[in-house]
Amino acid sequence: HREAVINAFVYVHQTLHQANERLAKRGGRVMAITPRHYLDFINHYVKLFNEKRSDLEEQQLHLNVGLQKIHETVDQVEELQKSLSLKSQ
Repeated sequence: HREAVINAFVYVHQTLHQANERLAKRGGRVMAITPRHYLDFINHYVKLFNEKRSDLEEQQLHLNVGLQKIHETVDQVEELQKSLSLKSQ
């Protein structure tokens, strides 16, 4: 995944420069793209990535707890069925 992320950052960086060049050709306002802008973009990406990872981990934990409850219920049902079959004999 590392290579995909790197390629995405390179693409965004190049696209921004191309858009800036098109604006300059049309006589529009050109925005200065500084290394600080790029670092802010990377920091924002890292923050968003961590938030999404945290959300996914929380959802995974919630699902695992649910699965554990289902397994416990299956075990209880099996035991109840065994005790019922013993009582009905």
